Amino acid sequence: MGEADSGGIVTARNVDLSSCDRELVQYPEAIQPHGAMLTVDEQSDRVLHASANCAAFIGKPPEAVIGAPIASVLGPGWRELIGSLHRMPLDSGPVNIARESFVGSDQGWHLFAHRCGGLIILEFEKAEPEAAGAASNLYSEVRADLAALQATEGVQPFFDLAVERIRAFTGYDRVMAYRFAEDGSGQVIAEARREDLEPYLGLHYPATDIPAPARRLFALSWVRHLPDVGYTPVPLLAANSPLVTGPVDMSFASLRSVSVMYTGYLKNMGVQSTLVMPLVKEGRLWGLISAMHHAAPRHISHQMRMAAEFLAHTLSLLMSAKEDAEQFERISARKAAADELTRLLTNEADVGAALRTSGSLDLLNALIDAGGVVVLSGGDLATRGDTPAPGPLLELTNWLLDHATPVFATDRLPGLNSAAQAIAKQASGVLAVRPLPDQPMLIAWLRPEQIEDVQWAGDPRKPVEISEADGMQRLRPRNSFALWKESVQGRAVPWRDDDKDAATRLATAIAEIVAARKGRIDRINRALDASHSELSHYTDVASAELKEHLRGIHHLTTSLRRRQGEALDEEGRQQVATILKLTQRMDALVDALLDRSRGGSEAASETVDLDAVVDDALAPFARRIAEDRIDVRRPMRLGAAQGHREWIGEVFTNLIGNAIRYNDKPERWIEIGVEDGPPPRYYVRDNGVGIADADQQLIFQMFHRVDQPEQRADGAGAGLAMTRRIVAHHGGRIWVQSRPGEGSTFYFTLAPEAEHGDA
Repeated sequence: MGEADSGGIVTARNVDLSSCDRELVQYPEAIQPHGAMLTVDEQSDRVLHASANCAAFIGKPPEAVIGAPIASVLGPGWRELIGSLHRMPLDSGPVNIARESFVGSDQGWHLFAHRCGGLIILEFEKAEPEAAGAASNLYSEVRADLAALQATEGVQPFFDLAVERIRAFTGYDRVMAYRFAEDGSGQVIAEARREDLEPYLGLHYPATDIPAPARRLFALSWVRHLPDVGYTPVPLLAANSPLVTGPVDMSFASLRSVSVMYTGYLKNMGVQSTLVMPLVKEGRLWGLISAMHHAAPRHISHQMRMAAEFLAHTLSLLMSAKEDAEQFERISARKAAADELTRLLTNEADVGAALRTSGSLDLLNALIDAGGVVVLSGGDLATRGDTPAPGPLLELTNWLLDHATPVFATDRLPGLNSAAQAIAKQASGVLAVRPLPDQPMLIAWLRPEQIEDVQWAGDPRKPVEISEADGMQRLRPRNSFALWKESVQGRAVPWRDDDKDAATRLATAIAEIVAARKGRIDRINRALDASHSELSHYTDVASAELKEHLRGIHHLTTSLRRRQGEALDEEGRQQVATILKLTQRMDALVDALLDRSRGGSEAASETVDLDAVVDDALAPFARRIAEDRIDVRRPMRLGAAQGHREWIGEVFTNLIGNAIRYNDKPERWIEIGVEDGPPPRYYVRDNGVGIADADQQLIFQMFHRVDQPEQRADGAGAGLAMTRRIVAHHGGRIWVQSRPGEGSTFYFTLAPEAEHGDA
């Protein structure tokens, strides 16, 4: 990091701290002393680099190693292993390829290898003697920890338990879970520590504490171990060869020497050893698990590091799953509000006016967590919750109309609009959408100013300090980590990505609804997921059931007419023709309903003469009505309704057919009429067998039948379910009033009702 000149005085404020983000920490040209390093050129198999301490590990000094073939350096016992290096998958980090002893030495060694920049990097560490059963005990401990962590509910309880278990597992004095913010700063969100240590829980740390290069390296390796913060770096010596083109990239090396800024930082905290595990979500560094030991340097075994690496992988997966689960719960609640709002708006002619109603404002308030919500449409404002006075609010909405294209989100509005300083109490945060670019329509959610004390580990404006001990002004890590509070004003709780996504989806839905009314689209799919599932079930099962019966009836009737047509009298031929006509009509109706259920085109809505529809619905039953002397009563005209003629006809056909079929009285009658609304309630009434209370809801389910043995008729029990679907498609509902033995009255509407309850 460089120094800046400000009147000859160097301070932490005028130093260019961005140089921290440019530090090449992956090229330290030195290693930690608890191991040794060699690099091997992949083409020549010759050693190009050796750490100055290699004699203590392989029995040969650097000058005898550099430039020599690697096989001769390690000896004949290693020849086969070295020859296999080129075939090994070594591109994503160190692989433990051997645990051996060199000739003349009783000490065992771990040999790690990985590939980087045309070099094979070999790292040697002493192999610790393993106690009997140690591996089994370690496995059992990790397995028990993971089972307990998996059982937690929510991200915070997960990390509270994780730091406790990791501290017990590693034996470190302090273990912290650390989460990064978007600006690179971080916060300690969970901590387990030795009782006498100062707590860091809840403290924020500026981005310069863990600069971008360090964050990048943490994300590359699942475990970073620094056994002794006070170590003396061991130089990595290079061959005098044209093959050496620059310093070795040690991004993946476990022995890589760390930045002096980092070790100085740790020393100032009183830390003597660290173990760091990254928390990665969707390929990005989400946070860190940082274990610190204060009492003394602490070296943990390779076996424990491998267990920690496995644990880090699993922690990231579990953390991601738990955070996603919390997000799913929020999204599910929002989806329910959004679906209800979309349904409400779909049935309104004026979407802008509908958005300003009390019901819509309540749903908008439930959709996104905010202090208040405001809707601007048709030049009028409507609000819910805590919002500014009308004058300043109108100024804000006019400003937002120019900035929401189509979405605008900020958690610090006063910093973007000076006039907003006066309304910061209610509107420091704004999330706004403009669904229709060609209309002055706006929906905005407001969040209040959060004047809060953010607790920093030291003054965030002084992440480094100036040392003049040697007569020169030098930057160094700060000494003070004492609690430092900063008052944050003019800012609100930031909007989440799913907040913005919910607002965007709503804007899109509104645009589609309005576009449909203008003729740009035929229809938007406004069914909820549950209705889609039910309709899909209907498609799969009902199509096979109904169309198979229809094909059989049509085939047999056609065969009868062809073979026996001359033997039939005129009435018989008419009956055969009626059967064929009815099967063709039903087949076309099923095709139309299936096409609708699969998202296909739908018939055009029109003004329907309901009396003419009833005439057509009664026609197929004319002979049965005459033979059974059924009295058909039509006390009033039904008038007209907006809808689809064929589908409304099917409703009357089903209800009239059931009224005829399920009647055992000597004197039978059917009444078809309408009661005043709004909306009008059409009915088909009979004096038939009636329906028990327990069955009155079940009869509208697919394939459910309530048959009396003496009235049992053929059919799959899909008629009333289909009828309910058709009525619902028109925005209405259907219900029944009935007593066993006293007949039934089926009511239905063909338009939405503001409020209703089943009778």
